[in-house]
Amino acid sequence: MVTNNSKYSTDELAIGIVFKYLRESKGLSQKEAAGAEISVSHLSNFENGHVIIATHHFISLLNNIAVDMFEFQNAYNQYLGSKDNLLFNVRISNAVMEGNTVQLELLSKQVEQSLLDNPDNKKLKLDNIRMKSVLYFVDSSYFITKQELNFLIDYLFNLKEWGLYDIRLLGQCAQFIDVIKLIDLTNRMTAPMQINKELHQIQLATVQCVLNIINVFVDQKIFEPARRLIKYLEDSEIHEYFMFEKLTLIYNRANYSYQKGDEQASEVMVKCLEILKFCDCAKTATQVSKELHDLGIEFPK
Repeated sequence: MVTNNSKYSTDELAIGIVFKYLRESKGLSQKEAAGAEISVSHLSNFENGHVIIATHHFISLLNNIAVDMFEFQNAYNQYLGSKDNLLFNVRISNAVMEGNTVQLELLSKQVEQSLLDNPDNKKLKLDNIRMKSVLYFVDSSYFITKQELNFLIDYLFNLKEWGLYDIRLLGQCAQFIDVIKLIDLTNRMTAPMQINKELHQIQLATVQCVLNIINVFVDQKIFEPARRLIKYLEDSEIHEYFMFEKLTLIYNRANYSYQKGDEQASEVMVKCLEILKFCDCAKTATQVSKELHDLGIEFPK
């Protein structure tokens, strides 16, 4: 049903405008995009910012033009000039890999300012905690307060469904959570009843999160939970699409064995480093080189 556009905000009407851009970028006509879902005239009004359409129609239209919801969200946020969660995650990851404290502090200040403007926003509170935890990786002077930690843990324990954001949040803040709670939260995250557990994005995020948590346990020499998580990933049969994660599991398993006293496991760790260098994964290779050096493991320069 066509609706008077004065009822809707610029953000709402931008949905159709962005949809039009993505449709045209695929070389699809309005008739092809509309299919049997809505009329071509209704689609035209939607794309030109005159009306909005029901959610179930919109999901079908995205399917008709073969655009994933993640892609649409990214394009929509960029159109509006707002912060995009996907690109924000990329910027954080790149800054951590490079040890770029300045960039991380800049991102952290942006979150802090947004939180000052919206002090009751739960996601911004979590983002602020997350940024402090990420900064800890490159500068150990950063920490999470007890109040912030309790807020984070309460949020995670109340989740009924773990999305990408939640999985990444746990993985990046794991070093601040006590062992018993961390084991419980990891079990909840990997529970088989999760609705989206078959999605590749969720599977990859889960594997990465578990790998981070294994590192936390091994670094603290808490070996039994680490062993169980290694076994979990082995039984999960990480897909070959995720070759980097498969290699990381091999490295983590060897690191676990080495720190339990198996000195021969260091050979596997060095081999992983060689593979990273061969694949031109320079940033990760630098991190691994530092870790091997700190462990007293000799390796070719």
